Amino acid sequence: MGSERETVLALWRERGWDRQWFDGQVGTDRWTGELCPHEIEVGSFWMYLEPITIGQYFKFMQETGRRAPFDPFVHGPWNSAWKDGVPVPGSEYLPVSSVSWEDAVAYCSWAGGRLPTEAEWEYAARGPSSLVFPWGNEWQEVTRCADQLAGRHFRNHDDWKVWLNGGGKMPDGTFPPKCWLAQHVAQLDGPTATAEYPRDRSWCGVIGMAGQVREWCSDWYDPEYYVYSPHRNPQGPQHPGSRKGHAPCRVMRGGAWLSPAYTSRGAQRLFYPQESRDTNDQGFRCVLPV
Repeated sequence: MGSERETVLALWRERGWDRQWFDGQVGTDRWTGELCPHEIEVGSFWMYLEPITIGQYFKFMQETGRRAPFDPFVHGPWNSAWKDGVPVPGSEYLPVSSVSWEDAVAYCSWAGGRLPTEAEWEYAARGPSSLVFPWGNEWQEVTRCADQLAGRHFRNHDDWKVWLNGGGKMPDGTFPPKCWLAQHVAQLDGPTATAEYPRDRSWCGVIGMAGQVREWCSDWYDPEYYVYSPHRNPQGPQHPGSRKGHAPCRVMRGGAWLSPAYTSRGAQRLFYPQESRDTNDQGFRCVLPV
């Protein structure tokens, strides 16, 4: 697990990617937490081939009474795959997004499984060879990410923000008219059926780990966890790590449809408050015991 600092920096130099990822404007926690490469062992497990879809999640909602995964302060007809608690027709095959960690845990329990640990997720994405991307060590245009949606390579973080949201919402709460979010329904036009990107496939056959939606893991997030992580079957810290100015967070892994290519690496560690539904790119997949 994890990466060597110089290996990551060399990849950035090779691809011409934005140094903001390292220099603090985006958030150093997003990569410094992975800079402690170490060997681990994980026990056997089955992992879902694809992330959970809207159709699967709706069946869970019908049987349990859980409400649709959206934030009323963020989502509306302009960016949601849900209308009156029911999926928009034709959206059932898309990966579900905007689910909270608590939603994902509830679904997995209902389905007889659980969320993967951070170690299990990285093992499925990188394998025993610790690949950089699920398909190998070289970047390829094979996943649903912002570069693919925009039809160009994002090397500058500010350029990506202007493309996605115009630099931020206007005073009336809408996005500038020329940006992507102003012209598309995010939860419908962002992710696709994972079968449309069959080459975004890891060494063990799992699909969609570099793009589509980010995926919740079971662990609390601690940027220093790798320093004291156990060697066998690490389960994450017992309590959330100390992160000044942030609420306790759970680990998220993988790239997403709205993110640049440099977020598609298998070693990247991300985090988010577990109760939040205020995005358009949070999904999950289950694991099952052997």
